[in-house]
Amino acid sequence: MEKPINNNVLRQALAPREKPALPSNFAYTTMRRIRREQRESQRRQRIAAFLIVAAFSALGIGSLAYMFGPAIWQSLVAMSKRPDALALTLPTLFCLTFFALLNHLLSRHYVHKGRTPHA
Repeated sequence: MEKPINNNVLRQALAPREKPALPSNFAYTTMRRIRREQRESQRRQRIAAFLIVAAFSALGIGSLAYMFGPAIWQSLVAMSKRPDALALTLPTLFCLTFFALLNHLLSRHYVHKGRTPHA
């Protein structure tokens, strides 16, 4: 036994419906969503770039240590036996630290703000 079909239900199902109206702040919410997606995309790109640079740096340092490790170790042992050979180590580390800090400060000031030194 089949149920009889109700004509009112069929009429309502087949009746033309009104198109839903967009909310009043549709453009604002759409632009906010687009900006959020752009920020997330840029964040993913920065993370990927950082991971790639870290991987290649580790690979390069590892390959240099593999190829020249014994020679570097022998030179460090030879320098530790002669204290006068270590006389330039502290000034060299100081200069390298100074230049790394200077590079960091200048790159934050010029590169990240989109300016160049001559602009």
